[in-house]
Amino acid sequence: MLRAPRSCWFAAYFRLPICPVFLLKSQYTQIIGDDAIFLQTFFLPFVRFRRLDGFPRCGYTDFATMILVFAPYPALERVAMTEQFVPGAPQKPLRVSTFAGGAGLRAASVIRLMGADTLAVGFAGGRIGELLADALDRQDVPHVLTRTKSETRGAFLLLDKIGGVVTLIPENVPATTDAENDKLMQSLSRHIGGANYLLVSGDDNESGLLASALEEARATNAQTVADVKGLSLETALQVGDLFLLRVSHKSLQRHLSQSLSHDSAIVREANVLRDKHNVRNIVVTLGEDGALLVGESGAVRVKAPVVSHFNPTGGGQTLVGAMLARLQAGDGLTEALRFGCAAASVNVTHDEPGYATPAETQILLAKTTAVPVQTR
Repeated sequence: MLRAPRSCWFAAYFRLPICPVFLLKSQYTQIIGDDAIFLQTFFLPFVRFRRLDGFPRCGYTDFATMILVFAPYPALERVAMTEQFVPGAPQKPLRVSTFAGGAGLRAASVIRLMGADTLAVGFAGGRIGELLADALDRQDVPHVLTRTKSETRGAFLLLDKIGGVVTLIPENVPATTDAENDKLMQSLSRHIGGANYLLVSGDDNESGLLASALEEARATNAQTVADVKGLSLETALQVGDLFLLRVSHKSLQRHLSQSLSHDSAIVREANVLRDKHNVRNIVVTLGEDGALLVGESGAVRVKAPVVSHFNPTGGGQTLVGAMLARLQAGDGLTEALRFGCAAASVNVTHDEPGYATPAETQILLAKTTAVPVQTR
């Protein structure tokens, strides 16, 4: 049932008459989360909500071409830059910045920076959760966050002005209840029908919910992209039926319990995984050496110029976010990966994990190569 305060707020925000809002029939409404509404009517075809459990903030997007990002355990990331880090010595930072992060939200932020439409779905709790929602607003990332009793986690990244990354300290993921997990999955179910891509991210802590999200995607037209490692990599492969899997070289070797020192070996093992688990395309990222794309049409090595070693944190998520933005725009896989690798090289030059602008990326794109891999 529509609630008068929410309807009045909505009508006031868009300067609409209040009465028609109350008279809307149920077939013109869709419940978001567990406590808010948005109206899908002839006069509001492009409304989107950014909310934390019932407190919406509006913007505009096209739901028919959305990239849905499933990021169950985001983090509020604080990044401090020192002039010259000296272990054991007290020192003041040159600057301290705060970003909405964690793997999924880094990718979502890049998607928005590249001009594509996205919606992030995940948990948020406590004061840190509110700050996370505020940071998502500043980063222009539409979001629907399910409230939890546990506080949202944080992460701290320390940078040296000259040397780059000193250390990254992520907190453990917070505990969530079965009821909270159910609400999050209900939120995903309500939005996945409007997405043509579903991006899931995870590591050792997120495999359970990730499996549920992948199963949910099977019943829709959304193409599933998994950016995973650890137990989440194993889960994604067990569920299978993926359009794209992004895995780091290190994670792939750990999963296979073997060393893969040559492109031909990586391609061979990637094809084994593709056939065994019904994965159409696999991108294996190689750090500053670029990435390998292994798919139905063969294998390609993509390499962007190395412009810095300053802050590689979030490079994989930058690559995935930029790649999805270009796929959304109609590029083929190889061209999209070229763009993603160029964006990842840009990311290394910034404080923020998961940041690249289209203009910077275009500069490096001209020098980003894509060469077919000849397997032995």
